[in-house]
Amino acid sequence: MGRRGLFMALLTLGLITTLFLGQFQHISYAQSPVTLSGKVVNGTAGVGAVADLQVTLRFQSNTGDVIERVTATLDGGVFHFSNLPPQGNPGYALSTTYLEVEYTNRMLGEPLIEPLEVTVYDLTDDFKALYLVDDTLVLTAADKKNRQIEILEAVKLRNNSDRTFRTNEPMNLIRFTLPEGATDLDVETSLPGGHIVQVNLGFALTTPIPPGEHDILYVYRAPYKGSFLNYQPHFPMGVESYRIMLPVGLAWADSSDMSNAPQATVGGRTFGVLEAKNIPADGRVKLNVTDLPQPSLMERAQNVGESDSFQRGMLPAFAGLVFSGLLGYTLVRRRASSGSTGEGDDRTHDELVLGLATLDELFAAGNITENAYRQKRNELVLKTRELR
Repeated sequence: MGRRGLFMALLTLGLITTLFLGQFQHISYAQSPVTLSGKVVNGTAGVGAVADLQVTLRFQSNTGDVIERVTATLDGGVFHFSNLPPQGNPGYALSTTYLEVEYTNRMLGEPLIEPLEVTVYDLTDDFKALYLVDDTLVLTAADKKNRQIEILEAVKLRNNSDRTFRTNEPMNLIRFTLPEGATDLDVETSLPGGHIVQVNLGFALTTPIPPGEHDILYVYRAPYKGSFLNYQPHFPMGVESYRIMLPVGLAWADSSDMSNAPQATVGGRTFGVLEAKNIPADGRVKLNVTDLPQPSLMERAQNVGESDSFQRGMLPAFAGLVFSGLLGYTLVRRRASSGSTGEGDDRTHDELVLGLATLDELFAAGNITENAYRQKRNELVLKTRELR
């Protein structure tokens, strides 16, 4: 399974399991009542009831169609859905938007039973409300030809307050560190709204963070030099538990800020584990990954040939040198095999003329530098004159 496939499999594992079990534990529920009632609750202490919100109910009918019903909240946050069609597969999503933040109560495999409820919160921009419960970095593979490692990182983020964190301040974003030169970043989260913003040595989320715990998964590729990678992840929010997992036999990791933990087996692969506990806000961890796989001589030569700088600068000069060497070798070999010194040899004269024409074509195509072209052309012209 590829990197993207592994990432998406981890992300959807819980949902697949729920749906699969639901097929075998299906219960025939009664037809939907004509009217269903519910309420919108404000989960922020000391704040009164909300009003004048629109609530959306989504569920499947017995024909597989998605049915939506929207109504305004009334009487201190109470709403009513009426004239609902019969249910097919049980399960629904109830959502509303409060202070420009969407809140959704999803119940998969559950019937619609009164009272329906969705909780909303007032806002805060206090960054201290956020904390990382867990951050696990897994080195999944190494591309030795290009000296890159593939990494999956799983983060559990907690909002300890009873308000939704939201900020538009650039210095107060939810930031995550990446190794220098990281590429192919892909981020998945169940949090609604917001964007991913590239910042110095990492990325940030502008997503609102409701109270409670939330999972964030992201994958990326990181380059390494030689056979090692030095990395110092930064934790603006702090983290209760940070661990590194490396496949046994692929590389070696050590850190003065982390300690060895028991090995873990995932998908038939055994991983060595390093772990650090209770890293404070703005804390850092020094990590050294060594003994990373190295490209073979042929792979390194191929990498040089494919590089942009080589194709733009080195390749023309290299082509000119190769051409000069091959031409000289050909002339010497033919003259030696014929026993001729070159005097009055029409075939040698023709070869020199052909060489001049070929050299002119190389220069016109930009495959040889001007200095090399001028030097070699003068040599060929001089030899041509000597044969007259």
